[in-house]
Amino acid sequence: MRHDQNFNSIAVQSAAQRLGERIRTSRKAQKRSLVDLESACRVHRQTLARLERGDPGVSIGVFLSVLEALRELSSVELLVNQPDTPTHLRSGVDVPLERDF
Repeated sequence: MRHDQNFNSIAVQSAAQRLGERIRTSRKAQKRSLVDLESACRVHRQTLARLERGDPGVSIGVFLSVLEALRELSSVELLVNQPDTPTHLRSGVDVPLERDF
């Protein structure tokens, strides 16, 4: 279901747009059409077009399927294989915890 209202932050919208551009660039570099990609990943070309436009409402499953069809799934593996520590805690500086005594 699509909503007319957009509840995503500007940062999320910008990241989705950059990801869409990356997918479009990869597809065109491989000289593949949306119809060809639709066949390869079994995702309707209208959804693929939404993804390439940076619509953050496209599911992560569709995103990953498209990356797989474009042989770009290893790009996501770089993120997935990061340490389990959240980025904001990777500074290397120990922050003392507040304790009630």
